[in-house]
Amino acid sequence: MEVLVAITLLSLLSVGLLMSLRVGARAWETAHTSLMLDRRIASANAIFHAALEGAAPALAEFERARMSSATTVVFFEGLPESMRFASAYSLEGGPRGGLRIIELQVVPGPRGRRVLFNDLPYLGPRQAGGFITGATEEPLTGELRLFWAPIQALPASFIIADELESCAFSYYYQETADQPGRWLPVWPQAMQVPYAVAIQIVGRGNSARLRPVSITVPIRSRMRPL
Repeated sequence: MEVLVAITLLSLLSVGLLMSLRVGARAWETAHTSLMLDRRIASANAIFHAALEGAAPALAEFERARMSSATTVVFFEGLPESMRFASAYSLEGGPRGGLRIIELQVVPGPRGRRVLFNDLPYLGPRQAGGFITGATEEPLTGELRLFWAPIQALPASFIIADELESCAFSYYYQETADQPGRWLPVWPQAMQVPYAVAIQIVGRGNSARLRPVSITVPIRSRMRPL
């Protein structure tokens, strides 16, 4: 009888210890996931800020049908899950080495969404215009609507954020200084860059700490092409 009681107590203690270990392991996994997400977002945040704060209104020239001369626009493409612009920042070389073409794209990954970063040389308006495949004029405003070549995943592409639920870009547009601005999912202007870019990152997971993170980066340069 005493042996049975001892075995029963030992079994209960073992079950309690196992349950404690499982709870502790789950807590550690949740904390580790949150910490890794925080680190990934902090790293992506630094890259987003550096690239966008170095954004420059570089020009792009391209040929249009039935036009006798090349059309000149500001080199900036803004979509909900992709962005393309010229910047003085390079992921490899930092803030030196001349203008670069920065391409950001949200793509599917093995575990959620990831953000790819392409760092290409800017070789002048003609080369930059090769990324534009066409343009049409809006019938009411007469403004140009540009069509861009898709961003490609390259062997040299960097992954600056991974294992995300979603990542979305939006662009701050203010028509005149005396009017309130608004955030747009698609940048509509061919002759200027936005005043700021917002990036909303949502991490994967059920923890309350894995809340959406919003990053807003102002773009200082406001020059328009002549």
